[in-house]
Amino acid sequence: MKIDCLMGTYGRHELVCESIGCFLQQSALSQATLLIYNQHPCPLFFDHPRVRIVNEAGAKVSLRHIRLRMHQLADPGADLIHWWDDDDLYLPWHLQDCLEHIGEAMAWKPASVWLSEANTRFSRHSNRFEGSWIFRADHLKGAPIDTHPDYTDHPVTLQTEEAGLLATTELGDRTSYIYRWDNGIQHLSGYGSGNDARQVANIAAWRSRSTDVRPDGRLRPSDLSVRWRQYLDGVRDHVTPEGLGWIRSRL
Repeated sequence: MKIDCLMGTYGRHELVCESIGCFLQQSALSQATLLIYNQHPCPLFFDHPRVRIVNEAGAKVSLRHIRLRMHQLADPGADLIHWWDDDDLYLPWHLQDCLEHIGEAMAWKPASVWLSEANTRFSRHSNRFEGSWIFRADHLKGAPIDTHPDYTDHPVTLQTEEAGLLATTELGDRTSYIYRWDNGIQHLSGYGSGNDARQVANIAAWRSRSTDVRPDGRLRPSDLSVRWRQYLDGVRDHVTPEGLGWIRSRL
């Protein structure tokens, strides 16, 4: 099955370089592509056969409409679509987990994921964490956008949960998604929810504080060695010795 990963960003150069690094380290890379949808007026550039960039200065819209635009730009030949958030980390076996566990479900996510605070403190939590989801492409693209008006993200997540179409798997200490918090970056989730006008204003406020833009826009995949060392140091008290060995062997 072919996966198209969709990453929206607003110029955030350092984060995008780390996110590309995560993508290119995926063990299932041969089945995946990455779309970088950059809404900042300063364009981004990266030359790789599995990565494409759409530079499209963003209109004043809510997150659900940004997601919708990415769905429209997704590879029409993809079987699965993954929301690939630019400010989080994906361990190298994440996409393989998605392929192995989605089964016949319309969507899948790990039941629990890592929460990283300041890149050094790690704990495991069960939460919606939309950036860990993968969807069947037809299900995602066919989802109406006008339900759950006060929900900040695209309503397909709530629609899928309520219809019982989401599969989850408890992967324990091998879980492959890292949600990052308190590391000096702007998180859209920190700007609250509300009606559509409020959500549009939240996007505008978030963009005004997302200032990591490079004039030439040239992207280079980050060396993630530091991040993976932080991860190993941070989780060693939360995993079994066997689990730690398994993780080390894949990093």
